[in-house]
Amino acid sequence: MGVALAVAFYGIGYLVWYLQTPLGRAPQLDGAENIALAQKIAAGTLPHEPFYRAMLYPATLAMPLKLGLPMDDLPAFAAIFGLLCHFLITFGVARLAARVWVGPREKEAALLAAALWGLNPVALFYAVDVLDTVPSLALVVWGLVWWSRPGARRHDAWVGGVLLGLAVVARPHFLPLVFIAPLARSWLAGRWRPCLSDAIAWPGAVAVLLVVANVNGFFGGDFAFLPSQGPYNFYAANRSGANGKYYVQELFFNKLAPGENPARKEDEIMFNEAKKTFSGPADAYWYGKAVQAIKQDPGAWLKLELKKAYYLLNDFDQYNNKTYAWHKAESPFLQGNFLGWGILFVLSMGILALRGRGLGTMQAEFNCPMIAGVWLICITYGAGVLLYYASGRFRLPLLPLLCVWAGGWMAAPKLSAISFPRKLATALSLAAAAFLTFANYFNAHDESTFIQDEMLSANAAAEVGDDVSAYSLAERALALDNARPDARRIAVMSYYNLSVGNVDGFDTIAGWKLQLSRVAGLEDADPGLALAAGVANWKTGNAVQAENIWRKSPGLASGMNNAPAEALTAAQFIRGESASTSFPPEPSMVAFLKRQAN
Repeated sequence: MGVALAVAFYGIGYLVWYLQTPLGRAPQLDGAENIALAQKIAAGTLPHEPFYRAMLYPATLAMPLKLGLPMDDLPAFAAIFGLLCHFLITFGVARLAARVWVGPREKEAALLAAALWGLNPVALFYAVDVLDTVPSLALVVWGLVWWSRPGARRHDAWVGGVLLGLAVVARPHFLPLVFIAPLARSWLAGRWRPCLSDAIAWPGAVAVLLVVANVNGFFGGDFAFLPSQGPYNFYAANRSGANGKYYVQELFFNKLAPGENPARKEDEIMFNEAKKTFSGPADAYWYGKAVQAIKQDPGAWLKLELKKAYYLLNDFDQYNNKTYAWHKAESPFLQGNFLGWGILFVLSMGILALRGRGLGTMQAEFNCPMIAGVWLICITYGAGVLLYYASGRFRLPLLPLLCVWAGGWMAAPKLSAISFPRKLATALSLAAAAFLTFANYFNAHDESTFIQDEMLSANAAAEVGDDVSAYSLAERALALDNARPDARRIAVMSYYNLSVGNVDGFDTIAGWKLQLSRVAGLEDADPGLALAAGVANWKTGNAVQAENIWRKSPGLASGMNNAPAEALTAAQFIRGESASTSFPPEPSMVAFLKRQAN
């Protein structure tokens, strides 16, 4: 009960805090795309085309919208749903640990395993995000729980297979587990030799995949249970120059529609160019490109795979955006928690060395076939991960299995009952695992992605109107790269909003001079930037240039009352000239332009 309460209070506390942050209120990138897809599904406006990404999670988010949930509340619903899935995984981990570490202290082992997952800041970090990662993992963990039930009942194999099939539909990276389903079911149930009933796991998973393939065929015209983004991701993960950690764009876009996937846009642009010389389907093209890249330099590809393996086992959670290390430092709920991949990896390797074969009577205190089954799951899933990316989000499904293993320390024998060779083997295992996971080879602890986290949070803050946070985050991003146009735009617009609001420390001559330097070279057609650029000139004494900027506004030319047009009308009113537009000056704009910068 104590562990359950601790997990509940910790999780709910983090959830409440997160929902007050800009990213909690305005999801970005993949989260924004999931929100947009859910909205289209609920409204019946999803385009009739092959599913580009796994659709089970967006479809799940669409259900409350169909039942009347306001769109603005969907991010909070998704975070709550993710936290509930986190709690489900906690119970599933406890069940698995109790079955692995059978004996007089199996309850203590289960409680430790549950605590290591439930109180794990990395797991919690992913749980409340608008992603399919944790919900799909809940399906996998409970599929393994069903498979680990003793005996050879077909029902258990079937249910576990269905749950695994649903997990694949939610997150295709679990597909390799389907291939080893009967063997995994047998070993997890404590039997070395599979029987016919274990093979029922296959029809359970395949039934789900066939349903999805038919839906995709009926709706999008492509009989396939996997989304169409897989082939391009496979190419991007194995092409020459891939870093082995995460996806890196080759094309960059200044503007994206809300919820638009930049990887998909890059995929489409590059394939449209390739169609000039290639007449086949996109999946054949991208798989062919990947195989060609591997064949051209197999040595380089092998080195890439070895680097991926190292990144997979390293404590640092690499990602090209939403880097865990950055967000941990920002959250009062995460920053003081020492749990993470590295600690669990060391504990797992240590207990496996301590409880290995050759321990005499201790052998009866844990389930050998089930240990092998967990190993089989880890190796199979890990091998699949290495074909793509080794970043934190992709390796997260291995974390609950480490918790199951690490729970075995509560069932460890007394020190006096362990032979010296076993003590030595355990010590060496602990030391080797610690060195492997905490070392920083191949730039594993790369913090260059932090600027992306600054920008994601700045974008979110700007979306929800938190201009103080948006300006601060944009300033931090510009300190890392002063040339980034997106950071410059957010800084300029947030400064303008804060100045209009008469917030202390803003609307100063020095501040406007800084914004004037930032706005140089940015897109002139952007009405917001045109407004801010003109104000920066006006506040620094260049009224003529300010009016010239506002006068170029497309809205002004068409007689539309947009912000630059309002500023021009207000400026003309202040100078006593008749306005060149058909609408009167906005009093608030007049007052703002009249107000002297400090």
